[in-house]
Amino acid sequence: MNEIIAALTGHPFFTGIDPALLERLATVTTVKEYPAGAWVARSGAPADTFHAVLSGRAGIEIAAADRDPLLVATVHAGEMIGWSWFVEPHEWHFDVLALDPLRTLAMDAAALRAACRADHELGYQVAHRLARLLASRLVATRHQLVDVYGRGC
Repeated sequence: MNEIIAALTGHPFFTGIDPALLERLATVTTVKEYPAGAWVARSGAPADTFHAVLSGRAGIEIAAADRDPLLVATVHAGEMIGWSWFVEPHEWHFDVLALDPLRTLAMDAAALRAACRADHELGYQVAHRLARLLASRLVATRHQLVDVYGRGC
């Protein structure tokens, strides 16, 4: 448990969160490892985990009919994978592929949602950080789409 608390404390997403709240987060967190080429998430599957990347890279992709998957973002150490766990229907909206051996702090989504409901300060801290994550991902996705499809989007 101390290893997980230390990893949460050192992860940029959790900077500034009260240590007592980090202890609460640690109770729903495990370390997860994926080999390069493994799927971390598949679009339409249950979004049951929130990942804080410790090492490696993951690619966030959009699959479209009659096209190769489009890589819309690459997530590195210090970044997060997933927001779908927070928003109903709690299904992944993108595919996520480990580009390198990937090590994450994997938070059980149902337990994390319950913890956020039970502790409003924890819920606020997580939701506030998720809003920033979503905003940055939307901007990055827009830039990627403009690069791929041109300014006519």
